[in-house]
Amino acid sequence: MSEVLSQAEIDALLEGISKGEIEADAHDRKTYRSYDFRRPTKFSKDNLRTLHFLHETFSRQLSSSLAGYLRTNARCVLNSVEQVTYEEFLRSLPSPTLVCVCNLNVPEKPVVMEMSLSLAFGIIDRILGGPGMGGVQERELTEIEQAIIEEVLTLVLVELSKAWSTVVEVEFHLEKMESHPQFVQVVFPTEIILAVSLEAEVGASEGFINFCFPFTSLQEILDGFNTEKWLSSRPREEGVRRLALREDLSSVRAPLSVELGKARISLADLRNLRPGQVIRLDARVDDAVVVKIGRTPAYSAWPGTSRGRMAVRICAKLDADEA
Repeated sequence: MSEVLSQAEIDALLEGISKGEIEADAHDRKTYRSYDFRRPTKFSKDNLRTLHFLHETFSRQLSSSLAGYLRTNARCVLNSVEQVTYEEFLRSLPSPTLVCVCNLNVPEKPVVMEMSLSLAFGIIDRILGGPGMGGVQERELTEIEQAIIEEVLTLVLVELSKAWSTVVEVEFHLEKMESHPQFVQVVFPTEIILAVSLEAEVGASEGFINFCFPFTSLQEILDGFNTEKWLSSRPREEGVRRLALREDLSSVRAPLSVELGKARISLADLRNLRPGQVIRLDARVDDAVVVKIGRTPAYSAWPGTSRGRMAVRICAKLDADEA
């Protein structure tokens, strides 16, 4: 049975609490945390950390892809990953600019991509054979210019899909292009979105590539974005990248030449050379010849013929010291 306190004991207890001699129970002390109902936090810290790592990988892959496609120097660096409202994202964009409405697997899951006009015009200039000078042109892209840059935008989305697929299987698709952000109302202005910003340099031009991922588009797959899953996918991702790199290099055509021998002659002899004259080389008839890849000696081989054409049969690989 619980003990019943007298009135004098109750008064003594209350007096001790008021003077600080006795601490109140922990559950009587209430703690409060500020909360902004206009900007609720929907992406956890673990989600943001994983998405930051993921887009760092994406920026490196995009740098390589743009450099290979445009045949020029390209560098992309992740600038920021943060959650803001869609209205704040639109207000941060210039007008006019290049705004692309995309989707995540289905049209009901919109995603927005924006590219600075200076960067867009530089890419178009490079595709048309120029040095990639974008300059400052405050005008909308023409239909022809949009058609030219569409393939580059698709390339960006392909690399984005590859980066995201290391965590969840997704695919981004380009729907349409706009010039004024205020006309792109894919979600409510107060909707929380993930804003990802990349700084890009292509050739002689530079600018930003910004992405907007609405929370409603990512809600179903957000559980997959955790650091543990991203780290576990790294070995598989590296293996896929290594295999893709090997396949890309396999199709590269390398110049191959065969060196029969060498000789040194004076300028006087060189000036007096006539058809029919013979130049003695430093190699004997029964010596192996040197096969070069580019300018680098790579193999020794025996000369001969094959199906009526001159040929060589590889006999050994040359070491760096022998080359």
